[in-house]
Amino acid sequence: MMLPCVLLATALALAPTRAPAPALFWYDLGHRIVADIAERRLTPEAARAVRDILGGQRMSDASVWADNIKQYRHDADPLHYVNIPLGATSYDSTRDCPAGKCIIAAIARDRRVLADNAASPLDRAEALRFLIHFLGDLHQPLHVADDGDRGGNRRVVWLEGDSMNLHQVWDGELLYHVGMDEPTYLPRLERKMDTMDLAAIERGTVVEWAMEGHRLAVEHAYKVPPNGHLGTAYVEENKPLIDHALIAAGVRLAKLLNEALAGYRPPATPSAAELGPGVYLDREAAAHVGETAAVVGTVAAVFRSPAGNVYLNFGADYPRQTFTAVALAPVPPWTAGLDTLAGKRVRVHGTIVSYRGRLEIELRNQSQISAEAGAR
Repeated sequence: MMLPCVLLATALALAPTRAPAPALFWYDLGHRIVADIAERRLTPEAARAVRDILGGQRMSDASVWADNIKQYRHDADPLHYVNIPLGATSYDSTRDCPAGKCIIAAIARDRRVLADNAASPLDRAEALRFLIHFLGDLHQPLHVADDGDRGGNRRVVWLEGDSMNLHQVWDGELLYHVGMDEPTYLPRLERKMDTMDLAAIERGTVVEWAMEGHRLAVEHAYKVPPNGHLGTAYVEENKPLIDHALIAAGVRLAKLLNEALAGYRPPATPSAAELGPGVYLDREAAAHVGETAAVVGTVAAVFRSPAGNVYLNFGADYPRQTFTAVALAPVPPWTAGLDTLAGKRVRVHGTIVSYRGRLEIELRNQSQISAEAGAR
């Protein structure tokens, strides 16, 4: 299986490498491109449902959520990949996906939750954010193949003289060598899509799509010279495969979402418009990062850390909360009353920020927080 992020970071720190490329890795640029392609192919009905479920957040912004939360959602770590042995010719769920902990099973589960009108808004939003991300991961060849090296994480290579592991090459370095940002790269892929049979790309199952990536791993990604040095020829040969993988992931993500959301019914909850200007529901805060605004929601739990920080988790308890109001190392006596807010509908005011995948407002004084009228 893949190395945990901490171990990977440690391994890379010990190897001589150049400075990291600026935010152009698969987990960022690649996932955003996949989401952009899919968003443009949604039916009007599915597009409305996605906007409602994500609280107005763009799919491209939602696409990196599943990576941002890795440090405190370790239950989801094995869901980003599937270990299909390199020598295998088919997927075996018993061998490759024990206890249903792999990307193929996760996509099936999240798809069911997204299509279920009885599911809670929290569960549907989480399922959608995972689906947007997982369809991107599914099309990275080393997320669906393993040669006894944790999907290339343990295979040291040199890409044009720089030391790294093979998984890193496919997770982002090939994209870095494309040398384009999102506004430039997306139109190029859209022009290429105009010449492709997208209906043919849509066909197939998630398992078949995974095996398509597995073949790319066998025939291309793992075709590494014995000395491990990957030169310009390796990069140029595989750039078109990256383009095709991003296009296929976006087209197939749109197909899954159009199907899953065909019968979508919105939950019976108030909208931000009913709350007034500059006031948002906790589940809508993701669309307003950087704004100074008010956020309203029900506090599911209050947690005090050993350092004295107080966390009010909205919507659900940690780590599934939709939003957090946090008082850092509080001293003022008013923070003692924060424990009484569990179960109450609360309004907080301040600048909405994203911290390690969590949406939050920092509480600096008592005037920033209040229980809503009639809240219990």
